[in-house]
Amino acid sequence: MKVDLHDSMMRLPVLAFTGFFVVRELSGLHEFLMRPPPGWDWGYAVALAARLSLLMFLSMLMYFHAVRSRPVNKAQGLEPRISALLGMTLSNFLLLLDRAPPSPMLDTASALLLLAGNYLCMAALLHLGRSVSIMAEARALVTSGPYGWVRHPLYFAEQIAVVGVFLQFLSWQAALILLLHFVFQVRRMINEERVLSASFSEYRGYAESTPRLIPGIW
Repeated sequence: MKVDLHDSMMRLPVLAFTGFFVVRELSGLHEFLMRPPPGWDWGYAVALAARLSLLMFLSMLMYFHAVRSRPVNKAQGLEPRISALLGMTLSNFLLLLDRAPPSPMLDTASALLLLAGNYLCMAALLHLGRSVSIMAEARALVTSGPYGWVRHPLYFAEQIAVVGVFLQFLSWQAALILLLHFVFQVRRMINEERVLSASFSEYRGYAESTPRLIPGIW
């Protein structure tokens, strides 16, 4: 009973944090729709699709966190928790920086990366389902769909989207945030792999046959 209550309480910060960005993105979408171009514009269409895909991903993330199953194991100690929290939140600090001067080419590239990253995030999340977690926890071993290609498709997709956001800023501060974000995401992957390996006997064979993040490279 205490475990169930603790797990339920731990969902609330994630739901509140994600809900904040859902509201924020809805407000931004409203302003975006109020300033349409005079004619058909591919950049505007791609940017709109990227915004809608981000809203869909955030909404799915809230839903699956609300209905996620109870963990069967979790990482111990402070470092896995700190790495998970920083990996989840650091990229948002990009939005506090001054944006780079408008560039049609970079803006389109940014929107395309955001669209691709958000779509891949949704595909990974649909397969992960109720096993989704922010902290390094084990709920079920998922190896189907994108998890049959790489061990961490959700992190791979998030990195694509974060690079898309980075292109809107292009400063040394933004590059530093991007680097730190990736470092903590790698720590999250390693911590999660340790928990999954300790929880599921078949994980070692899965890890040996499936690349961590990039097929054929790592």
